[in-house]
Amino acid sequence: MTFLLAAFSFFTVFYALLLIAFAWGFRDVVRSYQPRHIPDPEKPFVTVVIAARNEADNILLCLHRLLENHYPQNRFEVIVVNDDSSDQTAAIVDELRKEYANLRLLHMPENSIRTRAHKKKAIEKGVLQAKGEIILTTDADCLVPKHWIETMTANFEANTAFVSGPVAFRHKYIFFKDIQALEFLGLVAVGAGAIGLNRPNLANGANVAYRKSVFLEIKGFDGIDHLTSGDDEMLMQKIAATETWKVRFCPSPDALVRTDPVATFQDLIQQRKRWASKGALYPNKAYVATIISIYWFFLLFVLTSVALFWYPNAIWFLAGALGLKILSEGALLFQAARQWRQRRLLAYFLPGQLLHIPYIVYIGLVSQVGGYQWKGRQIQR
Repeated sequence: MTFLLAAFSFFTVFYALLLIAFAWGFRDVVRSYQPRHIPDPEKPFVTVVIAARNEADNILLCLHRLLENHYPQNRFEVIVVNDDSSDQTAAIVDELRKEYANLRLLHMPENSIRTRAHKKKAIEKGVLQAKGEIILTTDADCLVPKHWIETMTANFEANTAFVSGPVAFRHKYIFFKDIQALEFLGLVAVGAGAIGLNRPNLANGANVAYRKSVFLEIKGFDGIDHLTSGDDEMLMQKIAATETWKVRFCPSPDALVRTDPVATFQDLIQQRKRWASKGALYPNKAYVATIISIYWFFLLFVLTSVALFWYPNAIWFLAGALGLKILSEGALLFQAARQWRQRRLLAYFLPGQLLHIPYIVYIGLVSQVGGYQWKGRQIQR
């Protein structure tokens, strides 16, 4: 019991200090951000790449938002890479091409024989055929703000190769969906804070930008294409590892991309399994050790809770750990909620605390075994 409580105390302190560090990094990102205006003649040519599979219900609105962005029409293009869709996704895009000359459609029949990394191959195909010097990616079920292209690309300085941007779930006023939105807000904030600490770890492919020349220089997804997920943060980490190029985060609300949370608990499990499946497989082993240490905090919280049956005094360790968890997570979440106008979600912060712990333990376990369902495919991890 002494060893259990000592280990629990150690990982609790580690977790709290880590979250406080992310909160500090987030603060630096927001305070150092300076919006830039680039005159139209000097704006870079941008290619927005969207890998789409069976998105007939979403793709039209997504593309209208993109193609009507406040960016010179002759300075950007949108490439949709149809990832072997079985619905009307390709037909919808093809029809819209009659209206927009800067919309292109590519196809990925190659993906039918693959068991993983479908999205990476689709994005790679789009990037290789892109005219733009800056690549922006989002997802077909996302809605971008009207100044998205301009806001994201304005973050590129001479040594900037990768820019990560904020993503948020749309509010639904339904507990199951809003609790997802709060958790997701935390993940995006952690990614921003880590970049602020010059330790890039998390990004979301629904809102990233990078130089095409650097993508080619590092050979794109080579070396990380054995994993299905990771077209976003693994590419970011690969660029950061060059030590030549810099990674930045754009905290502006004008860059906030929105999407919907999943509708069912089963969909949630499949989504989170996909996100977590690569956790132990990152090339950066220090980051892997950090992920494992975070997981140990949550696992030891559960084990110490069980130990209450034999050692009631463990309640004080649990109370202290929960208090540190609330304070350290709150230091980060409250900043993010304020920055991206998500304060309403904070009503779920305290009720969600106890749900958060067993949820993380469960997802961590199931994500490391077997595969998962994604876009109608059974994916190998």
